[in-house]
Amino acid sequence: GAAAYYLVADARKKARKNLTLCFPEKSKDEIECIIKKIFKYQAKNFFELLNFPKMDKSFFHSVASMSQKDIEIYKKALSKNKGLLIASAHFGNWEMLASGVAAENFPVNVIAKRIYIEELNQMLVSYRSSKNVNVILRSERDTARKMLKALKNNEIIAMLIDQDTSVQSVFVDFFGMPASTPSGLATIALKTGTPVIMTVSKRLPGDTHVFIVSEEIEPDKTTDNFEQDVINFTAKVTKYIEKCIKENPEQWVWFHERWKTKKV
Repeated sequence: GAAAYYLVADARKKARKNLTLCFPEKSKDEIECIIKKIFKYQAKNFFELLNFPKMDKSFFHSVASMSQKDIEIYKKALSKNKGLLIASAHFGNWEMLASGVAAENFPVNVIAKRIYIEELNQMLVSYRSSKNVNVILRSERDTARKMLKALKNNEIIAMLIDQDTSVQSVFVDFFGMPASTPSGLATIALKTGTPVIMTVSKRLPGDTHVFIVSEEIEPDKTTDNFEQDVINFTAKVTKYIEKCIKENPEQWVWFHERWKTKKV
């Protein structure tokens, strides 16, 4: 990770640009310190993922377990028998998050983009599956059917909604700027009544992980315009994620082009 900071200049420049834009009060030295930590943390994420085949349930309980309070929040939401949508982000180690939740015997599905190098795609799917995390690949012909079936079976679907990607999106405020944000989670929640909880994995000293779990996030159905309700709910969930990033900026992937799509 330290080597990548010096070798991957383009990513370093993007991170510097984004951090300076979002934290104008921080000095150049503070910004560079954060960037170095970002690269080191992402390297740790990579090697943790590579070691997934060696990690059993007892290991996850020792380094990435949920608190009893968090478990009760999940159980309360699932007691409605409508499934559960987890709004998450590329924060901490998001792979450890899904596996840590599954280690508590919750039925977990993640929505993931297919990697076009098929061997690599299969490797990642198998790593996640080995931890009882079911992968639903995005943009497949049966993606919607699989998601609805999972919710009907009262399962959890985790979705990362913090990047500007080629999926159905809406513009919401993110660090004071309009950012194109995936709207699928809000759309599903509003149409099906599925509960939504924000959960991210935060890395701690010693490389253990703690889950930051919100209470159920209720949509504000204040309009007769469904599209506006989707925007409002996406913005509300995004605020929870932004708060986590502000508190620990070194744990988010700042070299992503978060504001590349411009609002017209």
